Amino acid sequence: MLKKCTSLTLAFSGLVMLVTSTVLYLGPAGHVSHFCPWTFLGLSRHHWGVLHLNSGMLFCLAMVVHAYLNWPLLLAYVKKKKSGYESLPLAVSLILTLYVCVGGYYEIPPMGQLIGIARACRMSSIEEYGSPPYGAAAEYPVSQIARYMGWDPEKSIAKLTLNHIVVKSPNQPLTDLARTNRTTIGRLMDIMCKDLTGGANEGKLTSP
Repeated sequence: MLKKCTSLTLAFSGLVMLVTSTVLYLGPAGHVSHFCPWTFLGLSRHHWGVLHLNSGMLFCLAMVVHAYLNWPLLLAYVKKKKSGYESLPLAVSLILTLYVCVGGYYEIPPMGQLIGIARACRMSSIEEYGSPPYGAAAEYPVSQIARYMGWDPEKSIAKLTLNHIVVKSPNQPLTDLARTNRTTIGRLMDIMCKDLTGGANEGKLTSP
């Protein structure tokens, strides 16, 4: 009974880890995910990360129990016989694990290609959503973000208005502003930082 439960728990938690690892691998970068309204299957990157961590802890716990229940069999796998042929699985598994770990650091194939795909996904998310000035910037009022960036809050809000962005209040958080206007926070930041000096909109900003 215990062995069956342990094996099934390993299988199910491993499947969850496979899904969460894929989502986190292909999703936006961590600092960008807190800055944009990105979700997958209704879950944000934070929630996917929590799910990945919890399933990983369950997987490790089940793995320890599994190893305890099958300890004699595991010892038989690594115990050297007279012929020495039975030690081949141990050597192969150790070399494979070492290759993957070291290969990730030095970016050798195929780990290098996998890292390249991850970087491309991260860059595409930055291009789509923009990069936050600091971690939890999306939850702060638009006026406070403007001051933090060294911009005039009134002019920044005026630029948003000129670009058909409805700002309910200077204290409206960036996430709410992006959601109500059906746009991204990155686009809002791009509009706020535009230099309109001498442009057609500058007269509208400075006119009485």
